[in-house]
Amino acid sequence: MNQFSMLIKPASSLCNMRCKYCFYSDVSEHREVKSNGIMNQETTDFLIDRTFEYVKKPCIITFAFQGGEPTVAGYDYFEYFTRRVEEVNKGQNKIQYSIQTNGQLMDEKFCKLFRKYNFLVGLSQDGPKEFHDVNRLGADKKGTFEHTNRAIKLMDQFHVEYNILSVITKQMAKKPQTLFRYYERRKFQYVQLIPCLKSLDFSPNDPLNKYDLTPHEYAWFLIDFFQQWYVAFKNNQYISIRQFDNLVYMLKGRPAEQCGILGHCSVQCVIEADGSVYPCDFYVLDDFKLGNLKENSFETMIQSSAAQKFLKFETPKNPLCKTCQVYPMCGGGCKRYRSFYAEEDNYCPYQDFLYQVYPKLEEIARFVN
Repeated sequence: MNQFSMLIKPASSLCNMRCKYCFYSDVSEHREVKSNGIMNQETTDFLIDRTFEYVKKPCIITFAFQGGEPTVAGYDYFEYFTRRVEEVNKGQNKIQYSIQTNGQLMDEKFCKLFRKYNFLVGLSQDGPKEFHDVNRLGADKKGTFEHTNRAIKLMDQFHVEYNILSVITKQMAKKPQTLFRYYERRKFQYVQLIPCLKSLDFSPNDPLNKYDLTPHEYAWFLIDFFQQWYVAFKNNQYISIRQFDNLVYMLKGRPAEQCGILGHCSVQCVIEADGSVYPCDFYVLDDFKLGNLKENSFETMIQSSAAQKFLKFETPKNPLCKTCQVYPMCGGGCKRYRSFYAEEDNYCPYQDFLYQVYPKLEEIARFVN
């Protein structure tokens, strides 16, 4: 069956939190217009109509919502969106929804809607309170750990499917076992880990922020955390860690589902609140704008010269890539991460990690279907 997915930013870069490391706040600061506000009904209608004009029936269509904080757009936005998709689709295509949220505005109404339409909710929580509250602050500059716990309890109560997304910061990198034990204790089954990104303007000569990772810290964290995961797997206490799962898939000859893990890009169709479309969440920048849904079809934008410009745009790979034995499992990494991978001379954190754990990855790949 055909598949088509998009990433929608219904509240642009607006957010009700003030996370110290927010990558999208940094991206939006590099645009002429930082925030496009809340997506209005006209733009929402264009988005939905363009989608069904583009897809070939039958199709699996995935509407994924991110921000900023997407729930800032309000419950009525999501109620209208899902209802209109239902009306236009008429059951001809399989519709999937997901949303990445900080959980601050989660309530019973949102949970009932998410349950009704089978949303997969990604909840941003940086592990236990000692990690989370250092960097994930509310507008009042206070920690938000208890708010995320309230959201988890609500989703459990209403049987909403969710996973946990944690940003690996300097604080977290020092205590990988603490983080893993926390996931085990909370019985979280699906977890995604992403390294803390430095600003687009960052130079190796710039001073580090208190939450910034160094390449060695990142490698040490991954190696130690993987060991905890491996032991749990051997003891039949498996937790899905997206990055590790994808590495196992690749060793079994399956395609990776995680964007950028193979080091090359495709056009992702990221839709800002004004209808502007971009090829990647990391590059929602004026130079890479593909067009606007009010003026252009998805087909035109995906095949545009702007899309080709993005695909051809490269950032330098680590010089170690030329002789790296695990290069086929990385391809130099996502181009947004490459400056981090090459930050220290003659060292790559991801190579260090893969060299250490490769035999265990092979072992796991032999055991899973």
